[in-house]
Parts: sequence; structure tokens; C-alpha cells
Amino acid sequence: MKRLFVAVPLQADERLILLVDNLKNQLHHERINWVNPSNIHLTLKFIGETSEAKLPEIIKILEDCICMHPDFTLDFDKTGIFGSRYEPRIIWLGVSHLPKEIGLLAEDVLDAFDTIGFVRDRQNFVPHLTLGRIKGLIDKPVFQQVISQIPQKTYLQTRVSEVVLYESILRKEGPLYLVQQTFKLKNKVN
Repeated sequence: MKRLFVAVPLQADERLILLVDNLKNQLHHERINWVNPSNIHLTLKFIGETSEAKLPEIIKILEDCICMHPDFTLDFDKTGIFGSRYEPRIIWLGVSHLPKEIGLLAEDVLDAFDTIGFVRDRQNFVPHLTLGRIKGLIDKPVFQQVISQIPQKTYLQTRVSEVVLYESILRKEGPLYLVQQTFKLKNKVN
């Protein structure tokens, strides 16, 4: 069995690393598991525990689906939390202007997985990068103040040219992501 997911790999730059470092410093007293910037990615589909026998079928549907989509640019410029204001679970970085290309790509990936028995989640696709997973808060007013004062500006701008099928190995020191297969998007002629 392999724990699999499909994602866009991203390279954290100085602005993103600085954002996470600043949040870590301001919220050092809280129980938050911060994502290592080297593991930053945009998940399109979490597959979960899957038999290795399904791998060829998964690779085939991803090859057929992804090669039809053009590459595009994403501008991560919006922060927020998932969960309620009083019970936040995730600190994230997202996009304020969603390029149609990412929406179409995500829909096609989800539809393709539907055809082989991997039912889509109930939630709508919300492109985001998880920065931290909140395990518990000691001082919610301070947390809320820190989050509300994050400047809303570009922290990562990137050209998306590939999608990766990853295996996730959970470890005490943090997850290890192993590339199972890389799929190239169609190069857009400018």
C-alpha cells in the first residue's frame, strides 16, 4: 500500500520563507506544526492509501488528462485560515485571482479519478498552500491579531509546468514525499 496524492510541486522563495519564519516567531508559544518550505505543494487530489496494483491505472489516467492542459502562472497573494475563527485548523496561502487553467486542470483530474472509483471530496477545490497545522492555541486573541495583520501581497509567483504523483511517508520528523511520476503540461506558445 502507498499513501498517494497528486500535486503541483512548488519552489519556496525568500518571500514565502520569510512569511513562515515571521509567523513562527510571532506564534512560537502556540502548538502549530509548520510545513517545511521544501515540502510546499499545491494538492489537486489526495488519493490516500492505495494498492500498488492500482498505480499503472492511476498513471495512465493522469498522463491522458494532464498533457491536454497548458502551463500557467499562479500568484499566491492571499492568506487565511481553515476552520472557524474560534477553532482554526490550518493557516494557508492562496490566490486572490484564480486563473481558469488551474480550475480546469483540477476539475479534469478529479473527474478522471471519479472514472476509476476514487470519489471526489465534498469540498470545492480551493487552491492553497498549507503553511501550518494548528494543534492547539493558548492565546486565541493574539493568534487572531497576528493572522489579521498579515500583509496581503504576493509571497510566491510561479510558472506551473508539471504535475506530480507523490507517495507520502509519514514520519515523526515530518512527511517524506517521494515522486512516483511527473507529468508535463503543454507548453503555451506566447
